[in-house]
Amino acid sequence: MKLILDTTFKKITYSNENFEVSEYDTCVFTECDFKNVNLSKSIFTNCEFINCQFEATQFEQTAFREVIFKDCTLIGLPFENCNPFLFEVHFDTCILQVCSFYKMNLKNSKFKNSKIKDVDFSFADASGVYFDSCDLSQSIFDTTNLEKADFTSAIHFSIDPEKNKMTRAKFSSNNLSGLLDKFRLDIQ
Repeated sequence: MKLILDTTFKKITYSNENFEVSEYDTCVFTECDFKNVNLSKSIFTNCEFINCQFEATQFEQTAFREVIFKDCTLIGLPFENCNPFLFEVHFDTCILQVCSFYKMNLKNSKFKNSKIKDVDFSFADASGVYFDSCDLSQSIFDTTNLEKADFTSAIHFSIDPEKNKMTRAKFSSNNLSGLLDKFRLDIQ
């Protein structure tokens, strides 16, 4: 596998151009289009994706190690197919829709200013995850480890405390209603 170091890729539509399966270290991808692209078996270490588009992108054994997604749109992505070894991702001002982190280790990942809609966190280890100013509409938390996770500025989440590990998770008094959804209460 080829090693590509300290390289910037800008405005490339990979669906029109073949994506080279390689090991990318400290690379930056800016305004690139990864729709319907196969990233399987690629390794990304200390990389940044800025203002990139991902839709139906394939991730079989793709390695994301200390990777930052900023201002990206990510739709229909199966992160659970990624290589779990040293998996670490951070999202800043992104749209994540119909993605899955099923059974993934997300320990200490950060989601900031992002719209996280219909995302599956079932059976994931999301302990210590910070959901900073995130909209978690219709996202699924089922048998998820949310210990020490921070939801203080998150909105529109629905979490059943009886089905998830939540010791020392943080919430604000303004967003506690998301913990009571299963009771169908009319909270004013």
